[in-house]
Amino acid sequence: MNWLNYWVFTMRLPSIIPLPSLLLTLLLFGCSDDSESNRNASTFDDCNLPAQDIVVNSTESGIEFVRTPDACFESLDGYDFAPSYITVDGLRMHYVDAGPSDGEIILMLHGQPSWSYLYRKMIPVLTDAGYRVIAADHIGMGRSDKPVDPRVHTYDQQVLWNKGFIDALGLTEITLFVQDWGSLIGLRIAGENPELFARIVLANGDLPAIPAGLNPFTIPIFAIDDMLPEAEEFFRNRSPDRVEGFQQWIDYAAGAPYLFAADVVQVGTVTELSESERAAYNAPYPDEIYRAAIRAFPSMVAGIQGQTLPALAALGEFDMPFLALAGEFDPNLGSEATQNAWIERVPGARGQDHRRYEAGHFIQEDVGAEMAAQVVDFMRANPIPLPGPLYSVRYCEILLVAPGDEGLEAQVYNTLGLNACPQEEWDALDAEAIASKFGAIAVDKNGPRYWLLDQITPVNDGAPVPGFGQFESFGGLDMRLVAIVSLSGNMAAGNAPYTVREVQRNTLFTFVAGRRIYELHDPDGGRYVMQSMSQIVDAQLQISDLASLDQRLELPNGWHFGTRILKEDLELTAVGLAEVLVDDLRNTYQRAD
Repeated sequence: MNWLNYWVFTMRLPSIIPLPSLLLTLLLFGCSDDSESNRNASTFDDCNLPAQDIVVNSTESGIEFVRTPDACFESLDGYDFAPSYITVDGLRMHYVDAGPSDGEIILMLHGQPSWSYLYRKMIPVLTDAGYRVIAADHIGMGRSDKPVDPRVHTYDQQVLWNKGFIDALGLTEITLFVQDWGSLIGLRIAGENPELFARIVLANGDLPAIPAGLNPFTIPIFAIDDMLPEAEEFFRNRSPDRVEGFQQWIDYAAGAPYLFAADVVQVGTVTELSESERAAYNAPYPDEIYRAAIRAFPSMVAGIQGQTLPALAALGEFDMPFLALAGEFDPNLGSEATQNAWIERVPGARGQDHRRYEAGHFIQEDVGAEMAAQVVDFMRANPIPLPGPLYSVRYCEILLVAPGDEGLEAQVYNTLGLNACPQEEWDALDAEAIASKFGAIAVDKNGPRYWLLDQITPVNDGAPVPGFGQFESFGGLDMRLVAIVSLSGNMAAGNAPYTVREVQRNTLFTFVAGRRIYELHDPDGGRYVMQSMSQIVDAQLQISDLASLDQRLELPNGWHFGTRILKEDLELTAVGLAEVLVDDLRNTYQRAD
């Protein structure tokens, strides 16, 4: 679906009662009559402050903001979660942190104009299943601080705030659940940082592609206009031109006199909200000064100028589990076309139990508990591999090169199980001094390195095994003999990329199901699995960089690099001899039969 069709598609609203859609629920619209606005206003009596008593604070960078009084959030219907806060860019960002602290992380991002209250029906189901749920409030919404200038709320800024939130909490192996604007923000972050995400659940969401220079929308004037008609009249008389009509919609949201979050949520749900639920959705916004974000979010569309395209491309290669859910009564973001587009785009969506619910745009409100149960099933069916005792473990090696029975060979000593090869001590090792002490022709400092396998099991045959060989100390670094490498009479062969070497060892290497592995394929059909990553050539190389290694390697003709997720455990056995090679960056691979 190209960008214009995306916006065309989401503009199909009924002529009388607007149904849920991104462009609808992103935009606040006025109440139908004065009695409705007065009824909503009465819900703020217990927490509203006189205008002169509202404190406007400022960050060091000059962003002025207000903070909704805690009294506004007392005794909310179905929402008794303790607040948690973290500072991002000088602003306090609120989040619910529920469930076991050591549980797998589910990060839930809401849309507009809702807040984490929207997830109150899902959170208990997920935490009861043993997961840690983090439901964040976007800056400007919920219990988070609220910049008062609507122009502060841009698409790029909201993405940065949310990424800063993830970084500040140190979240990894995230299962991401996103809906509405949460999807435009969350999917972009996931596409730009796929290494942080173990699974993704998309519910009534999308990530539009608008190339730079082709965005037809403009930022509105943020000023209340009492002459604007009621919402129903506005929709009835809006321009039929799709671009002009949507721009009118942006402008209307920026200036509509009465803006109540509960009204928008109610339009986007099948179920009838109770008065207490309506009050809870309205709770964060007791006065006009608190509503800059919910006025500004629609105009963030005008800031999309091609920056989503790299994330979309990356998600087209995302092979971690991906689940697409939708509400039948959301004709736009919940449409079969939108849902199927994501199922077809994301490799990790194949074979998953994608569903459609009898629900509206705010699907969490309509079928929250039922959908949460499906998320639990999805996560259990696609487990995150538990790290084996060796995965990502740092180590270093010393290779002592000397004549052997059949030419040059290298005795390989490894820090495995003894120490993590502290960088300062490693840098201090003098190769010439080590060679002199041990009578070696040459010494190769092979490290630092990181295991990509999960477990090494010795095969009892008397040959060296990592962690079980004879013990030596090199400049104070303790190591054990782990292998003997044949250099075939050529001392340089040990480091020559894409040259197969024979290593004397007896081992069973295990990579667990769910683990991403990295493979080299030679022209003759040989397959080599990366067993360890090296930081010798590139000291900044990280495991998260390996998936795109094909863009860096200078492969011989006929060779190719690939990566995949294991559906079952992979075992590489070496009895007596293993065939290994290195690539340009000195990452090490073992041949797989």
